[in-house]
Amino acid sequence: MKKQIYLMSLTTLITSFAFAQSYSFEDFVGTWHGYISSEHFGGYNDPMTMTIEPDGFYTETSGHLMPTIYPNTQECDYQESTNRMHWSYLKTVYSGQYFYEHFFYEVVYFQNDTLEMHYNFWDDPEPHPDAGTIYLVKDNPVAIERTLVQDNIEKQLVRSTDILGREIHPESKGQIVIFHFSDGSIEKKYRLEY
Repeated sequence: MKKQIYLMSLTTLITSFAFAQSYSFEDFVGTWHGYISSEHFGGYNDPMTMTIEPDGFYTETSGHLMPTIYPNTQECDYQESTNRMHWSYLKTVYSGQYFYEHFFYEVVYFQNDTLEMHYNFWDDPEPHPDAGTIYLVKDNPVAIERTLVQDNIEKQLVRSTDILGREIHPESKGQIVIFHFSDGSIEKKYRLEY
């Protein structure tokens, strides 16, 4: 009983922490990579790449939140009052009636471009990670740009050493040669004796 109460208190604390955060829809815009999983709905754990546009249109590669019949009908939004992402798309049209599929995932962790959401369709006091979990990490174009800029800087060999740190000739054969460059990078190569 104590363990159950402790887990409920911990979950309440996590949920309270999530509500204490102030997010807006713009925080979710971008390309994300990760997975979507569920223990209840068929038991899956599938990789996912999700792109959320500023106008609410989204695409994702797992197929769990995408239309099968009516393409390009998907939309998403963030509901600040419930701390939930809402995904929807047109599922069927029958006798002139439009029926939409809706998914709600509560944000339980969002920090340092890492996002975790748990299924919470009815806005229950506690989300249901066993029914559905989405875990995503956001692409960081700034880091990619820095890497590209850094790669364009011409680096020069400063010294070459063996694995014990002793300086050796860069063309030494029959051992591992560690090359130290002016930009701080290191490369290791093994040169055959012949």
